[in-house]
Amino acid sequence: MRGRGALVLAAGVVLVACGSPYPGRTLGDQVRSWASTTGWSGSLATLRADARHVRTLETGHDPRALRTACDALVDDALSANQELPAPDGALTAILSGAYASAAAAGRDCLAGAGGRAALLARAGHELDQAGSGYVKAQARMDDLSSPGAAS
Repeated sequence: MRGRGALVLAAGVVLVACGSPYPGRTLGDQVRSWASTTGWSGSLATLRADARHVRTLETGHDPRALRTACDALVDDALSANQELPAPDGALTAILSGAYASAAAAGRDCLAGAGGRAALLARAGHELDQAGSGYVKAQARMDDLSSPGAAS
């Protein structure tokens, strides 16, 4: 039994040593490495720009342009989601929810682009939820980057 316990302990040490695929001594370091490797800030900027573009086009009378913008929002949200998980579970959960809201907004916008006001209103609410998630994600990133952050 003693040999089996040593083997289990050794396997556990190896798994812990592997940790995150992103380099860094602390969780904050690993998250910053993940953000840099995945281009997170660029993805976030793209999603925010997509949302602004959709909101601008909603007030116009060009359903084709609105559909194109809505489709781009869905694609960009799904693409950003492919970069998850982040090394931090809380950040992953925040971003996953925000990206899901953005994709839902794009789909509702796409379906409502022909003049279905209720779907466009729902898309607007979902864009607000996504935007709130982006703010929370940035706050989490800031918390992890501050001195004394969890390691």
